[in-house]
Amino acid sequence: MDLVVLGTGAAYPGPGQASSGYMVRDGRTGLLMDCGNGVVSRLQDAGEMDNLTALVFSHIHADHLLDIFPLFYSRAYVKGERPPRLPLYLPPGEADRFARIAEALRVEPRKLFEEAFDVAEYDPDAGLRIDNLWLSFARNEHPIPTFAIKVEGGGGSMVYSSDTGPSQPLVELARGCNLALCEATLEEADYNPDKPIHLTPRLAAELAKQAGVHRLLLTHLWPFYDRQQMLAEATRVFPSSELAEELKRYPIP
Repeated sequence: MDLVVLGTGAAYPGPGQASSGYMVRDGRTGLLMDCGNGVVSRLQDAGEMDNLTALVFSHIHADHLLDIFPLFYSRAYVKGERPPRLPLYLPPGEADRFARIAEALRVEPRKLFEEAFDVAEYDPDAGLRIDNLWLSFARNEHPIPTFAIKVEGGGGSMVYSSDTGPSQPLVELARGCNLALCEATLEEADYNPDKPIHLTPRLAAELAKQAGVHRLLLTHLWPFYDRQQMLAEATRVFPSSELAEELKRYPIP
């Protein structure tokens, strides 16, 4: 099982970057987690566009969602045979909001649902089987329903934090994972403990240390921060920390 990093930017990406998007490859399975700005281009850069077999959203904030529409066009308007509908999994209760976003952008939800995607809401308490991968979830500290995702398969495991403040359920979800892909959105000076909806590199590293993960990748970074400084803040707490690199493949385990 491999993780292919497609987008590491926060609410807007820096030059040559994309916003949130991460693909887990295991045999014939290509699971995309989130689909933010620029991810469809990155899928093509990585040579993975034709290997996409399912899509799951951690939440539907714009920087995790908006490239669903270019993805729709890439599947609805093709020369030759149209690909089968792609399974698309949304957080519970979010299908109506997703349809309203489509309507606001003048994209008919019926076309999304009937021509390109097979849309369902996942049950975070029950988990989700996608081919030979098993997905587990934990509710995050964030303004809208947002879920961290643990992926197990191929003899390895990883957790994707998505957007969150400090979260004990996330620590438990990540416990013992080979890899934690964790947001580190804020510098310490910009972190507000009274509104804990994102992490700093230090907080991400503390989470990884508490969970006993083997390796930490920092992602969801604003382009105006010093990335090396943010990495240094994490490695002081958890030495096996790295900056997630776009288009790089990370074996799991």
